[in-house]
Amino acid sequence: MKTFKHIIFLLLLVFTYISTYAQTEDLEMVKNEIATVAQKEQQAFKNGDCAQVLELMEPNITFLANGNSAPSIQMIEKFCNSLSRPFKEPLSDQLEIYPLTSTSGYTIRKLEFQTDAETKNQEFVTKIWRKTNGQWKISHLHSTVKKVPITN
Repeated sequence: MKTFKHIIFLLLLVFTYISTYAQTEDLEMVKNEIATVAQKEQQAFKNGDCAQVLELMEPNITFLANGNSAPSIQMIEKFCNSLSRPFKEPLSDQLEIYPLTSTSGYTIRKLEFQTDAETKNQEFVTKIWRKTNGQWKISHLHSTVKKVPITN
C-alpha cells in the first residue's frame, strides 16, 4: 500500500512539474508576442503612422495622460497627429513586459528626456494588452510625465 501511495505521489509531482513548465513556456511566448507588437506600435508612433497606432488599440480603450482621461479614441488620434516629429532621443528608454495569461499582459516603459542643464522629464507609460481573435490590442494606456532635477 505504501508503494502505491509513493507512486501516486510521484506521479502528482511529475504532473505538477510538467504543468508548471508548460505554463512558464506559454508565458515566455506571450512575453515575446507582446514585445513584438509593442515594438510595432512604438515604431508606428515615432513615424507618425497614427492609423497603425489606433489599429493596435481597442475601440473602447481607457486612456489617461497625467491623470486626465481622454474622452474618445478620436482625441487620441488628434493628439498623435499633432505631435511634431522626429522626437528627441531619450536619455534612457526601458521597457518591462509582464505576461499574465495566454491572452493578457502589461508593459511599463520608462523614458527620460533632458529638458535643460538642471532638469529632465521622466515619462512612465503603462499599457494593458489583451489578445482577442488572435490579435494583441491595447485596452488601457496610462502616461505620466514629471519634471525632475538632474543629479550627478
